[in-house]
Amino acid sequence: MNRTLLVALSFCMAIAVAHPVRAETAAPDSKVVVPMEALPRYGSLVSAWYKKPVYDLNDKKVGVITDMLFSGGEINAVMLDVGGFLGIGAKHVAIPANDITVTEKNNKTWLTINTTKDIVKKATGYKYDAAEHAWKVK
Repeated sequence: MNRTLLVALSFCMAIAVAHPVRAETAAPDSKVVVPMEALPRYGSLVSAWYKKPVYDLNDKKVGVITDMLFSGGEINAVMLDVGGFLGIGAKHVAIPANDITVTEKNNKTWLTINTTKDIVKKATGYKYDAAEHAWKVK
């Protein structure tokens, strides 16, 4: 009898001390993200492009990639740092990402574009607005 009373008392104490548990519910419009078990097929890595020079078809340096603009999970534009010296006086120009080609020459990989440095220098310049986290026309 004492044993039954002790079990019942322990059970009552456990219920009294236990904190209520609330079920976690996802917001109606949210999607639960599940990590990938395997990588999807991809063409290139962002790290293979960032801070890399881009050359014209005559192997002359046009600029250096300083940023990539994403929308809907795709890279839409690449910001090229053109001109200047050691980053001073440089101009940032937007280039469509699809216009940059990965070229292999002499067992090396190059990023190339079918344009000239003069054409790119005349293009609209952009400046990064850190407060708004966006590129704006200069």
